[in-house]
Amino acid sequence: MQRGDIYTIAGAGDFSGKPRPGLIVQSDLFNEFHPSVTVCPLSSHMTGDSLYRVRIFPDADNALKFESEIEIDKVQAIWLQRLGKPIGRASNDVMIEVDAALRRWFDI
Repeated sequence: MQRGDIYTIAGAGDFSGKPRPGLIVQSDLFNEFHPSVTVCPLSSHMTGDSLYRVRIFPDADNALKFESEIEIDKVQAIWLQRLGKPIGRASNDVMIEVDAALRRWFDI
């Protein structure tokens, strides 16, 4: 498990009622020993909100089935046991956009 990987995440909480892809955004420094992981869920429901959503298109590396948005505004920590199977990996270009959107969202 590394930052930039896409996993299935189990639905929980106010915003995710079903299993869906989630992008790991937590630093790799904590992945070996921390009991939770920070993710941004993905949704195939397109809003077009480019300030806090990053569009990702299916390709061989990410193995997504649908064009999706990475929901920066729904960033959340989940317990490792809620992390499902690996799906794929986001490209470096997508991660650059994710980093910029996270900085905007958290004003850092």
